[in-house]
Amino acid sequence: MNIAIAQRLVREICKKCGSLGKAPTSVLEKIKRGLKGIPPEIKIPKIAPGLKVPQPKGCKNCNFTGYQGRTGVFEAFLVDEEMEKFILQNPSTAALRKEATKKGMVTMQQDGLIKVLNGITTIEEVERITGPIKK
Repeated sequence: MNIAIAQRLVREICKKCGSLGKAPTSVLEKIKRGLKGIPPEIKIPKIAPGLKVPQPKGCKNCNFTGYQGRTGVFEAFLVDEEMEKFILQNPSTAALRKEATKKGMVTMQQDGLIKVLNGITTIEEVERITGPIKK
């Protein structure tokens, strides 16, 4: 068996000046939409009004950007016999992504949103790297 993995790097919130602020309703809705269909075995923090998300500020430590360091956002899927047969049919990227998510893959964007909920990076940074969250 093989596994296919993709990764991108997102900037981490600065640990010296970054803070948590109340997420606006629009951000909560984006996070809910982005995490829709995530496998139930993936544990994520509760998304409710009053949720706090990272907010960059800027200090000498981070060169006034609000970010310091990077972390990866990943997506991976197991290439089992069934998936191998599917890949041999030469599917489009969209069809492959759909099949992989059906089999339990967490997308890069979903991984990034989980990192937002865990206070590691911002939703703006996740969207910058993975694209806008679909409506």
